[in-house]
Amino acid sequence: MRWVTKHEPHLDRCAAAWTIKRFIDAEATFEFIEKGEPIPTGATPFVLPGAEINPVEGAKTTVDVLVGKYRIKDPAVSLIQSFIHDFEVDAGEDTNKTRLRETVGLFKVIRGLARVSQSDEEIVEKAMIVLDALYAQLSTEQEE
Repeated sequence: MRWVTKHEPHLDRCAAAWTIKRFIDAEATFEFIEKGEPIPTGATPFVLPGAEINPVEGAKTTVDVLVGKYRIKDPAVSLIQSFIHDFEVDAGEDTNKTRLRETVGLFKVIRGLARVSQSDEEIVEKAMIVLDALYAQLSTEQEE
């Protein structure tokens, strides 16, 4: 499927793209549009006005919505989801208010990817590697 979201993906949208690609739609492709651009025909929008998959201001992240909608039951995904939630909802993007030690590091790495990437696609591609590595480590820890 073709998925579409806002230009300049940050932590929640990068993690949402990772969740989609790894647990919902392995063949997913992503397109990024500017605010106000029409949603391309046939695309599944997320984090766009009127999209079914949208964070709930002050309550849920996009990852929270995806995990619930697609019933993803994976302890490592739940941990990643908690890091995203900690930053986006609990701390309100204030890194001084995060509860979980992993949150700030993950935020800074993903934010840094935007600084060293040439496109939205490249940001998400690199974020996939970071999140795959984090997932692999968390999965291993869950087994121990």
